[in-house]
Amino acid sequence: MSPHESSTAGSRQSWLPAFFVLIACVVFGYAVLPHFSRQVAPSSKLIGHTAPDFSLPILHGGDDTSRIQISTLLGNVVVLDFWASWCKPCAVQARILSAVAPRHAAAKVVFVGVNTADNPKRALEFATAHALPYPSVLDTGEAADAYGANSLPTLIVIDKSGKVTSAASRIMSSEDIEAAIVQAAQGPAG
Repeated sequence: MSPHESSTAGSRQSWLPAFFVLIACVVFGYAVLPHFSRQVAPSSKLIGHTAPDFSLPILHGGDDTSRIQISTLLGNVVVLDFWASWCKPCAVQARILSAVAPRHAAAKVVFVGVNTADNPKRALEFATAHALPYPSVLDTGEAADAYGANSLPTLIVIDKSGKVTSAASRIMSSEDIEAAIVQAAQGPAG
C-alpha cells in the first residue's frame, strides 16, 4: 500500500465515527423525541381556576411597609409579572409592560410585579433602573410555586372574579398582553 493510499484510508476511518454519531442524532431526533410528551407549563393548569392568594411586601412602587394581597384586588383585572433581576428576558418584558401599564391607569386593571427568589437589593435596583410604573412585591418563591412560574418571565392574567384567564412563561408582546387583558375584562365565556 502506498503512503497516499494509507492516508486516504486513515482519513476515512477518522470521519466514520463522526458520521455514525450524526446519523444516530438524526434518528433520535426524528424517531424518539416526538414520543416524549411535551410538558405543559404548570402555570397553564391554573387557567379557569381561582388565582392562588398571596400577601407579599411591597418592594418598589408603594409604601415599603405595605403589602399587596391578591384577594383584595377582586373587581379588577390583574396582570402579574413574575421576574428576577438576573433574568435578561425579564428586562425586555419590563420595558413592554412599562409601555402597556400606563394605558390602563384609568381602567380597572392592576399590574403587579412579583420579584421571586432574588436578592432584594438587586431587585430594587432593577425596578428603579427600569422605572416600573406599577408596584412590585418581594416573593421568596412561594407565590411563584403556587402559580407555576418555574421559568421567567411568567405573566399571569386574572379576571375580575379572581379566575386565571391567561398564563405564559415567555416574553409577551404588547399586543398579546392587550389581548389577554381584553379577554379577562370580558369575563368567562358562556
